[in-house]
Amino acid sequence: MASQAAQAAQVSGTPTLDATEASALRVAFSSATALGEISNLTQFTNMSTKAFDLAAYSLNSTQTGCYRPGALPVALAQNDTCLLGWYCPASSDSFPPQYCPPFEQCTVIRSTKGTCNVQGVLEPHICADGFYCPPGGKQQVVCPKGTFCPSGSYQPLKCSFGAICAQGSRRQIVTVPLGIMVAIDIALAIVVCVGFAISKWRKSRPKHYTTLDQNDGGGDDIELLAAQSVVGKSASPRLSVSTPREDAIKPLRPSSTHTRRASGMVDNMDGAMDDDNLSQFDDLEAIEDDFHNSPDMQRFIRSMSKTIETNSIGLSFDFENLSFETRGGKKILQDITGTMPRGSCWGVMGGSGAGKSTFVNVLMGKMSATSGSIKINGWSKDMHKYKKLIGYVPQDDVLFPELTVRENILHSARIRLPASWRDKAIQDHVDSLIACLQLTHVQHSRVGDARAPVISGGQRKRVNIGMELAAAPMAIFLDEPTSGLDATSAATIMRLLKAISRLGVTTIAIIHQPREQIFYGFDQLLLLAQGRSVYSGATEDVQQYFEGLGFAFPQRSNPADTLIDIITGDGAQYTLGAGRRETDVRTLIDEWKSRGQYGMHFQKHLTVSLDGSQAKRNRRTSNQSINSTVEQEESLRRTMKARGATWPAQVFYCWKRAMTQQVRNATSFFFEIGVGGLAGVIIGLSAFAANGHLFQGVYHLPFTMLSSAVDYNSTPQIGLLGAMAIGLAASAPGFWVFGEEKMMYYRETASGHSRSAYYLGKLLSTLVRIALSSLHFTVFLGVLATPLISFPRMYAANLLYFWCIYGLASVVSMLVKREDGPLIAVLASLVIGVLGGVAPPLSKVKMWHVEWLWRMSPGVWFTESYVTENWTPMGYLYQTDLASKTIGFTLGQFGSDVGILFLIGCVYRVIAYLALIMVNRDKQR
Repeated sequence: MASQAAQAAQVSGTPTLDATEASALRVAFSSATALGEISNLTQFTNMSTKAFDLAAYSLNSTQTGCYRPGALPVALAQNDTCLLGWYCPASSDSFPPQYCPPFEQCTVIRSTKGTCNVQGVLEPHICADGFYCPPGGKQQVVCPKGTFCPSGSYQPLKCSFGAICAQGSRRQIVTVPLGIMVAIDIALAIVVCVGFAISKWRKSRPKHYTTLDQNDGGGDDIELLAAQSVVGKSASPRLSVSTPREDAIKPLRPSSTHTRRASGMVDNMDGAMDDDNLSQFDDLEAIEDDFHNSPDMQRFIRSMSKTIETNSIGLSFDFENLSFETRGGKKILQDITGTMPRGSCWGVMGGSGAGKSTFVNVLMGKMSATSGSIKINGWSKDMHKYKKLIGYVPQDDVLFPELTVRENILHSARIRLPASWRDKAIQDHVDSLIACLQLTHVQHSRVGDARAPVISGGQRKRVNIGMELAAAPMAIFLDEPTSGLDATSAATIMRLLKAISRLGVTTIAIIHQPREQIFYGFDQLLLLAQGRSVYSGATEDVQQYFEGLGFAFPQRSNPADTLIDIITGDGAQYTLGAGRRETDVRTLIDEWKSRGQYGMHFQKHLTVSLDGSQAKRNRRTSNQSINSTVEQEESLRRTMKARGATWPAQVFYCWKRAMTQQVRNATSFFFEIGVGGLAGVIIGLSAFAANGHLFQGVYHLPFTMLSSAVDYNSTPQIGLLGAMAIGLAASAPGFWVFGEEKMMYYRETASGHSRSAYYLGKLLSTLVRIALSSLHFTVFLGVLATPLISFPRMYAANLLYFWCIYGLASVVSMLVKREDGPLIAVLASLVIGVLGGVAPPLSKVKMWHVEWLWRMSPGVWFTESYVTENWTPMGYLYQTDLASKTIGFTLGQFGSDVGILFLIGCVYRVIAYLALIMVNRDKQR
């Protein structure tokens, strides 16, 4: 027993009495009392006199029981009272515990939150670190191995599984979470290495195609599509397609006839056939060569025809007197009138500021026309209802830089193709499209961005187009689809667009000074100048029209360049006879309005018979508006309903894509969890010297006078620093979850992608980041600071605070610009961290009657959870209710604290989602 007491004195720095010493002192004190050596003090009626002081100083410790000369004891109890966690070896019922005035050195120690030696024979002493004192306080037992005993323990506390707890431990060092963290880090490193290896292998893998099944699926015979042609002027205006035949026609192009558009389904209003007298500029021959010579083109066109297998009329657009002006009253478009039939390929041209982009945005429904009307298939309907059937290729290459070429296109196909398609069919569809776009050799390369390009700008443009073609739209709008492409790639893209238009896909492209081959690839042109139309009609007739106005087109020049010069007011150089014609833009506008806008000079082209007689013009180059029937519109409605993956599938694909992005951004991902771990190290080191002693309060009565200075700040400061560190570590990564890809979100939403599925998929993908970052933070904090809170509960609190910070950063990402977002997210996280009830203390905040404001911050609940779990276990030793009242936190509600943290994080995410769908709604149309 003596050795244990000596060991306790060595550990705690506070010498204690063993049983022998205590017994000897008690006998001496008893003898002195029996001899009446102390009774002479009773003669003093005034103990404030010098005589009393001299009498007191004349007594020794065997007489008073106090070690300080002149000090007299203060009774703490009337019997042998020894509270839990105290060591009272000398007291008994005859000699109850006493308090003795301390030496100056002891006073200093207690004022600095320390514990000094006992100051008297009968003075109780707090049970030393590494020891426990069983109830009664007569023994001080060294803490056995596998347990730990902080100061004031009355029983050993069992260490967690795998924790380091040697004999006499005052704290436990949890190692199992550390091992789990290391194992996860190693596994992540292996996954990244394997991912790089797979990516390298896929890039080097030889190209492979599925064998083309000539009799596969859906009633569309690819060979029949290839061989179908116009048989003469007396042919029926309708074309019926047979089911797959045993004597399938070989895909060889007839030499004497022109191929009809390769469509497996022809609408019921298909009343015009190809003209025998095709223009010399018509590139049907090139399209036909592509179709017959390229199995990839065959496979892609087949997939497209399967997707557009509807008895409906498709999508045609009629617009009349279309106008648009800004809120400031500036007129951008005025009185644009025209018709874009199903399956036509349109080019929209004009100088800078002519209103090309505005026209397309108004026609698509992205912007609301100030006046005028738009009809779809002859019906006035909301364009948004058709978003699943319409594709839009923006001028800027809005892509996911972390994904490969194939992954970008494949995601679009999976989300937007009919839900009935099997994954193999989707994969084959994407394979053929990638081949048609000449991207096979880079399909497994990341797209990259302008800061870190991986593929060329032209290849990025083709991926941009491919994402829309993968969805097999019935109408596609393109903004400068050939910009940045070389001549060969541009021609290939144009032929592909022309080919899909022959399926009945209406194609409208904004084009600026195209090459001659591309220019004549369009069926029809809409020329704009100063927001007004100056021509709308067949491409092959545009030169004839402007020659009729007195302009001459130079030989061996690009007619597109000549047209741009003319419609931008620089056409004087092309007039027949100097000064013979007015060449200003206003004149061109008036001429078109009076001579051409309503087709007065093209009457021969507007005779389209609906009863089956011969048409003089191909429907694609006519200005005839054709209304669909109610039955056809119902068929189209069913087609729209079938388009797109189911909502759970969209959630899964968005989650999968987001996870792929995180894996590809391995450096950023590891940096984030590394910062979380570093934050835990820094805060843990700040509390390392405390050896886990993070709370000290006022002792319970009757031992209150023995209390040292209280420490009510260490645990709340851990909460404050933890909240701020988590905010710094998680706010910027949380912002980039959505802040980096708003443009991609706008693009996908406009095409019918479920906004909630996108948001939920991204949200779910952050859970792994949150879990790993909080794990690293918690492990290092727990190992170094060793608080009393259990690791699972500490991890839960940290995890949910990370959850809140990510949610707050998501709100910021929806409301501020990309450039300002990370800084504002960090500032916001610091603000809610400061509102943690530490400085100023929550008790002071309550006096200001603004506790509700602090309670809206997750920082209060986070800090309160730490305080509860570190203070409550010591409630038998300290007056925790007094401590709680002093600092303002409510103890004993850990479940409520973490539950509210979760709810606050959910509220942040609801706000973020509402901001996502409400802010910039015009870009989501």
